Amino acid sequence: MSKLETIEGDDTSTNRDHEESTDPANYVPPAAGAVTNLVCGVFITVGGIFVAVEAWRLGLGSLGAPRSGTWPAVLSVLLMALGLAIALRARHFHDAEKITSKAIGVAVGAVALLVSTQLMPLIGFEIPAFLLMVFWMSVLGGEKYRISIPVGLAAVLATYLIFVTGLSVPLPRLF
Repeated sequence: MSKLETIEGDDTSTNRDHEESTDPANYVPPAAGAVTNLVCGVFITVGGIFVAVEAWRLGLGSLGAPRSGTWPAVLSVLLMALGLAIALRARHFHDAEKITSKAIGVAVGAVALLVSTQLMPLIGFEIPAFLLMVFWMSVLGGEKYRISIPVGLAAVLATYLIFVTGLSVPLPRLF
């Protein structure tokens, strides 16, 4: 059997051939199965429930007089609806990618975000936000420092000017 016949007749060999390819343009990630889709849907739904509980603790207010928990509550409803839709239709989604060891970067990025948010009340948002941007771009994204450092500085400056100076949002600040 020639390689062409194998690729045409067997979808799994097509994915395997593309996965082993060193050319990024030909890479096709492995597809997720129904179980992975179900787990992702449940995870998103549970996350939405967690956000709803936290929004309730902050105080919901109303659309006319919103409080701290109003928009997190709206987001939680969207997350729960999305998660339930994914979980209920887990067998029908065929374009989702399988979670592989390459997904570790997402987890590392999420942990970096959590560390950054924990540091912000202590030392302000400027330094953690800058370090987070540089870490995400250079370490996780492979960007050169000569690009990520100026972009990180510009992003923090823009955030400062928009939210602190322009909108008077009380962000924790070092300066």
